[in-house]
Amino acid sequence: MAHLLKKQFFSFFKTFPIQKSFQPITDITSDKILIESFVNGEPIFNYLGPKYTDKERQELATIGLSSTMKMVFLHDFVHGDLHPGNMIVDHNEKGNLRVNMIDCGLVVEMGQTDHENLVKILGALIKKDGYLAGKLMVDTSKRCQASRMDVKLFCDGIKQIVIDDEQNNFMENVGDYLAEICYLACKHKVKLEASFINAALACEIMEGIASSLYPDMLVQSIALPMVLKAEAMHGMKKFVPSFLD
Repeated sequence: MAHLLKKQFFSFFKTFPIQKSFQPITDITSDKILIESFVNGEPIFNYLGPKYTDKERQELATIGLSSTMKMVFLHDFVHGDLHPGNMIVDHNEKGNLRVNMIDCGLVVEMGQTDHENLVKILGALIKKDGYLAGKLMVDTSKRCQASRMDVKLFCDGIKQIVIDDEQNNFMENVGDYLAEICYLACKHKVKLEASFINAALACEIMEGIASSLYPDMLVQSIALPMVLKAEAMHGMKKFVPSFLD
């Protein structure tokens, strides 16, 4: 069924600016091998060069970050090998910039329960409720060996991470947060779920790429609306603000 999951991945962004000009060649794609059509473009980091404008870099940063957040929060998919070499830039039929995410052999679907848990955890971190985020990580862990005291110390530690970084937000510093969270998890015997790690790493990598292209990028302005909409999708909110429609 793996190739069916990959085929689903290609269909999710048909109405998004990342619209792909490549497709899986289904006749020779199987669970063990993925064959994709060729994309004639440039790696996204080439746009850091002097021949491209700040406007183009800002556009690419916005497209890449928005598509990743949409993929993770709204469509329950994570590209498991999302690095600059797998993001090829070309132009669509109207001449607008387009980002193609290639090499989709490592695609992860979290499933209803894990995706809902992910939205709750990342939502709590983005809203700066560190203790709740820590408690959710413990509650959703399938093989937690932490004692009651370890659980309290772990949650207190996540709370302190958020307090210490009060002027920033999780999505703009996800790499630093993730390293500290993993350290606390090892120290207090809390097993973090792979779905959280995969999604957080994808966000970290894309945030790094976007920030390199456009240092003034406000990640929160893109991430928070996605989280709120995901919460509404899972019935965590009674309404979605009109600006998210």
